[in-house]
Amino acid sequence: MKVIKKYKVQLTMGIIVLIMTFIITLQFKSVTVNNSQYQSQNARVDELLGDLKKEREQNEDLRKQIEAYQNDIAQYREDAEQNSGYSRFLSDQLKRAELMAGFVDVKGPGITITMSDINNRKSAQAVLTANETLIHDEDLRRVINELCAAGAEAICVNDSRIISTSAVRCVGPTILVNDTKMAPPYVIKAIGKADQLEAAMNLNGGVIDNLRVWGFTISISKHNELRIPKYSGTVNFSSATAVATQKEEKE
Repeated sequence: MKVIKKYKVQLTMGIIVLIMTFIITLQFKSVTVNNSQYQSQNARVDELLGDLKKEREQNEDLRKQIEAYQNDIAQYREDAEQNSGYSRFLSDQLKRAELMAGFVDVKGPGITITMSDINNRKSAQAVLTANETLIHDEDLRRVINELCAAGAEAICVNDSRIISTSAVRCVGPTILVNDTKMAPPYVIKAIGKADQLEAAMNLNGGVIDNLRVWGFTISISKHNELRIPKYSGTVNFSSATAVATQKEEKE
């Protein structure tokens, strides 16, 4: 009887030792895998930081090149205007084209629209998800489209000028406007007939009204004079070319 009891004790101890050995082995493997993943993630982060640094350096170089080209153009224009009446005419046409294209700073009457996310998930309509409390790229696009339809002549979002090739898109949790990361509050400036723009934005059932219903904080202010900066990026046309007129084709 004592032998059997002793055998049971030894068997129990053996099982316990096996279980503890298995747990220790499993934990060791887990720590090894976690360390490997951690090292891999650190290497990836270092790689991404290096890429980000290179991109920033390239952007800074491009910005300096743009400034240099703009200074050269200004100097050429000044020299041409002083030497020829036709050159002054061409310079005036160029200034008008730059104004319409968004490549010069502008000022004039208009409105500002400030849009912020919802702080409280419990709106007047329902309990919102985290995603539903955020201003999205489509909301900004709708406001910009309404401003254009109301006669806005120049628009910017957080001082990033909107031109014909501008893109407003969502990349993960970030909104990009002209490849510039944006964060709330989003301040949209629009130059035009201030009363007309304000009326269009406060229209019942309009884009602003619908956002306010859900609890978004949106304010609209009129201004006798607003300043909107020029587009600071570059525009490259590699596929589109101007179509020749009939007169040019004959020549």
